[in-house]
Amino acid sequence: MLAKDQEYSPLLILGGGDGIGLWLAKRLFARVPGMGRITLADVKPLAGRSASPDAFPGSQHAAELARLDAPMDALRLDYARAGGSLAAEWAAVPTRAAPPPGPLPLEDYRMVMVAVPEESMGQACAAVLPLLRPGAHVFDVCSTKSVALPAMLRHAPEGVSVLGTHPLFGPAVPDLVGQVMVMTPTPRTDAAFYQWYRDVVRSFGAVVEEMPAQDHDLHMLFIQTLAHFCYLVFGRTLAQAGSLGFNLEQSFKVSTPPYGILAAFTARIIGGNPRLYAQIQAQPDASKVRSLFLQAAQEIARQFSGDQAQVQAAIQEVIDSYKGSDVARAYANSRALVDSVQGSYRELYLRKETGQLTVLLAGDPLNPAEPSVTHVGLVHDVDGQSVDMEERAAQAGGAWFIAYDAESEAALRKVGRSLRARQTRVLRHNIRRVLSAEETVAWRRANLQHHQRDVSVLTDQAVDLDYLCQVLALINPSVVSGRVAEPAEGAWLGRYGLRNRVLRLAIFGDRDPDACLAEVVKALRLFGVRTAGGR
Repeated sequence: MLAKDQEYSPLLILGGGDGIGLWLAKRLFARVPGMGRITLADVKPLAGRSASPDAFPGSQHAAELARLDAPMDALRLDYARAGGSLAAEWAAVPTRAAPPPGPLPLEDYRMVMVAVPEESMGQACAAVLPLLRPGAHVFDVCSTKSVALPAMLRHAPEGVSVLGTHPLFGPAVPDLVGQVMVMTPTPRTDAAFYQWYRDVVRSFGAVVEEMPAQDHDLHMLFIQTLAHFCYLVFGRTLAQAGSLGFNLEQSFKVSTPPYGILAAFTARIIGGNPRLYAQIQAQPDASKVRSLFLQAAQEIARQFSGDQAQVQAAIQEVIDSYKGSDVARAYANSRALVDSVQGSYRELYLRKETGQLTVLLAGDPLNPAEPSVTHVGLVHDVDGQSVDMEERAAQAGGAWFIAYDAESEAALRKVGRSLRARQTRVLRHNIRRVLSAEETVAWRRANLQHHQRDVSVLTDQAVDLDYLCQVLALINPSVVSGRVAEPAEGAWLGRYGLRNRVLRLAIFGDRDPDACLAEVVKALRLFGVRTAGGR
């Protein structure tokens, strides 16, 4: 019997060339254990050596696609040709799967995600869904259900499960942890598939909320349509404020946390997908919501034209309207957001004060899919706009060599290397992550070229040296790991209840291996282990 993950594969993603469809392919489905082939289908040009700049999957995704374990391929699929004559052309993409040799076998796909724009929903469903076999499962990722669900239900054959879903996040997020996925079951939703998909999404850290389609669309009018409208109005106001002497760049230097957050979310809209945001503003009844906003703005503006007492009364009126509502969560979120604005500054200031090694990942915030640039060194200064670092680091043969204190410099000299210091300035808005102390240790463990040292030990047969190696790595921060070898020439000691073994230690490449070895020998002797020296 097939495992559940295999029962629901292969997976076809319509509109998988970019956006949330490709994101879910990379960050969710390709990481589901046992998931089979994933096919990305789009109307964009094919990827390949001679592909145009807007080919899919774009070059910014190539490195990540090449690392995925799941077999993944791509094709150009012309939705306009309905029936059994779909124009499908396989693409050469840098994944671990070769394109199938024959035509697109739609009847073989057990799952179909429809991730096309809402205006293309009817056309894509009409072209593809009638060719699915009973037992298949189709779901969408549209931000409203008034078009998506009827289109899927109309064109999916009997026996094909239909489910509505809405990821309440975009491709800019790094993972599913803490993100909300709304699911809107239909009378044709297969219960077993629904439970499986819900459990898969939750296993990656997401929060799943179930909601009827009508309720979902009503709430999205305020959660998305109104929120985006507010941000865009705020953005246009700032764009037109130059006539009053306002300077946007200067405002970021003296920003309060609330202003910074509002400007940040406005920039998130500006740097996003205008086509998607236009679709959200075009929803039925969206004009009614915008009218409510304008009416409220005019009322408050009129009240604010009075004296201070009238202004305060107007503010109190807004506050009172929320009494009895659950605003505690929103308030807690606001505090967390304000703290997050200062988070990187606080962490970098601490590194400057303590002189700790800093590993910082930077990149263009408008292109989150591009690989990060890694900066390794010491923080010399940090202010509201940038961080200054002294870097002494180089890569060779796939490993990093770094120097940031006297011991790491000595370790470099032992392997015949020297590094020249260089001053680096990183703009704070380009900082993607500052690795924590634990993450920095993990980075050193994964990226440095470590030293190797051996210690000969003589112990009773009952001593668990493998466990002792784990203890050494815990108590000595210079030890990466250890393993045990038993030379054949020492086998004769067994008749006396003794064992002659060798502890082979990996020592961090930025630590002095000989000093570390001396400490290890001392610790072993404290544990009652006899040593015959180290090398």
